[in-house]
Amino acid sequence: MTTLLPRTVLAVPASSERFLHKARTSTASALMVDLEDGVTATSKDEARALIRTSARPLTSARRRLWLRVNAAGSPHLAADLDLANAQREHLDALVLPKATPDAVHEIATRTDLPLVALVESPEGVEDARAITAHPAVRAVMFGELDYRAELAAAGGLHAQDTSWAQARIVNAAACAAIPAIAGPTAAVDDEHRLQTDCRRQSDLGFTGKLCIHPAQLEHALRAFAPSDDMTAWARRVTAAVADAPADGAIAVDGAMVDKPVVDRARRILAEGQQ
Repeated sequence: MTTLLPRTVLAVPASSERFLHKARTSTASALMVDLEDGVTATSKDEARALIRTSARPLTSARRRLWLRVNAAGSPHLAADLDLANAQREHLDALVLPKATPDAVHEIATRTDLPLVALVESPEGVEDARAITAHPAVRAVMFGELDYRAELAAAGGLHAQDTSWAQARIVNAAACAAIPAIAGPTAAVDDEHRLQTDCRRQSDLGFTGKLCIHPAQLEHALRAFAPSDDMTAWARRVTAAVADAPADGAIAVDGAMVDKPVVDRARRILAEGQQ
C-alpha cells in the first residue's frame, strides 16, 4: 500500500483473469479493479472469487490498489463490502460510484477503508463539496460519461462541454486538499482526442486521469506529472529562496516570489520525486 499521488488510474474488469494478470506489471499509479459497470450481474460472484486470489499479487509498493464496488442501494453491494473488508490489507481504497453525501456516509459506516468518491450525476456535482468534506473520502473522481448520459436523459441531448461540472469537482477537491481524478477518454484509438482531453483536464486542475486502456497511461502521465520545465522553474525558486536574505524581496524569471509561489514550487519538486 502506498500514499503516492495517483496520476494515472487504470480500470481493470474484475471478471477478466487475463486482464487481472496483465495488470500486475502495469505502470499505472493506481489500479481500479471494477466490480460495477465492468462486470455483468451474472458474473459478479465469479469476479469476487478472482479478486480473492488476485489481490495480493496486484499489490505494489509503487502502486495503489482500488476496488470499485457497486453503488449504494445495489443488491450486490453487501457482498462487495464483505469481500473488501476481508481483503483490507491489500486494498488502498474503495471507489464508490454514484457518490452522494448520503451514500458516502452509509458506506463509511460499513467499512473503514478510505473512499474514492466517483461523482457522475447532477446531484453529485451539486453536492461535491459535501462529498469531499467527509473524512473518509481521500480522493474524488469525475464520471463524465455517466454525467453526460444523465444530462441527455433530462433533455440535454447535445451536451458536450462539462467544464463547469469538472471545475466544481476540482474546487471541491481543493477545499479538502485531496486529489481530483479526471474521467476517461472513451475513444481508445484516438490519440489526438486523448491528448486534447488530458491537456484540458490538467488545465482545469485535475491531478490525474482514469484510463480504460493501458495504451492511454503514457499520455496521461505526461499531461499530469510535473514537466521538465516546471521542475526546473521550481528548482530555481527554491534555490533563490535559500540564497535570499531573510528580509529581502525575491524574484525569479522576472516575477516576484511570495509564499504561495514557494509552496507551489516545493509541491512540484515533491511530486517529481514520486
